[in-house]
Amino acid sequence: MENLISAAKITLNNFNFQEKVLKISSDCEKSINLMSSRFLRSAVLRATQQRTMYENPYINRFKARSKVSEDFHKKTTGITGLFVNEHPHRALTVVYGRILRALEQMPKDAAYRKYTEAVVKQRLAVVQAETNIEKLELKIGMGQIEEVIEQAELELEAVRAILDSKAWEPLVEAAPKGQWAWPV
Repeated sequence: MENLISAAKITLNNFNFQEKVLKISSDCEKSINLMSSRFLRSAVLRATQQRTMYENPYINRFKARSKVSEDFHKKTTGITGLFVNEHPHRALTVVYGRILRALEQMPKDAAYRKYTEAVVKQRLAVVQAETNIEKLELKIGMGQIEEVIEQAELELEAVRAILDSKAWEPLVEAAPKGQWAWPV
């Protein structure tokens, strides 16, 4: 209690406010009533409160994302930071559509476009054909469906980076002799 009062007094003295009212109830609850600004009240509260790891705002931000409905077949992915997606068909359809639209901006003969477009179209067809999530994971064969969604999002970033760099265009200078020869 004395620490609370001294911290409040120090904070009030630092801000040079005239009117100061500090009430502490008998049951040890902190009740601060300052006749000054909201900023001062929040400063006093911040100075006197201790936050536990369960009140961490970073963790609280993701708690809502980690909630899964009762009837869903899994509660967690078992991978830190990778939350269960209850609607993977919608997420994959959106991301694969974006990838295909971005690939259309590349020349048709670009190797990256040809091979990536083939993989994405094949996976999109599997997503549209299979309604069971567990069977979809097995048919795609790249781990959990949440991992597949993350891979698709990273692929979209790669497509956009390749579009920005125009990697299909010829080199500005000729490559040194033997640069592309394999084995060395």
